[in-house]
Amino acid sequence: MKSKYIILILIGVLLLVACGGGYGTDQDNVQAEINLTDPPAEFVDLVNPLRNDNSAVESGQILYQSNCASCHGNKGKGDGAAAQALAPAPSNLAVAHAELSDGYLFWRISEGGLMEPFRSSMPAWKTILVQDQIWELISYIRTLSD
Repeated sequence: MKSKYIILILIGVLLLVACGGGYGTDQDNVQAEINLTDPPAEFVDLVNPLRNDNSAVESGQILYQSNCASCHGNKGKGDGAAAQALAPAPSNLAVAHAELSDGYLFWRISEGGLMEPFRSSMPAWKTILVQDQIWELISYIRTLSD
């Protein structure tokens, strides 16, 4: 089990290196992204099957810390160590998650940010994480607060 997390951490580091650098965006642009983009139809009605599952939150926290915190920050505020080198800047998940549906979060985590209109460095986690792990991440993200 430990080797699985080590592999995930290594993949995350490699993805960060491949992400490149640039300039950041302001929170208004992040907010516009949230308000103007609907998930594709196949994601719209998705509901987290692990909602209110404490073990899912705990697993999600481990996944978040090893895969997401370097960009989104330990508390989800978009202020991770790698955030300054990314354009656009990572979203403030501590605020944004309250406005986003489970389907939207699943879509964005699964598909990443390389597609229009996002054009961000966020990788498509569907090639690295299984569906239950994505739901665990969402369960943990829902606990973040500003």
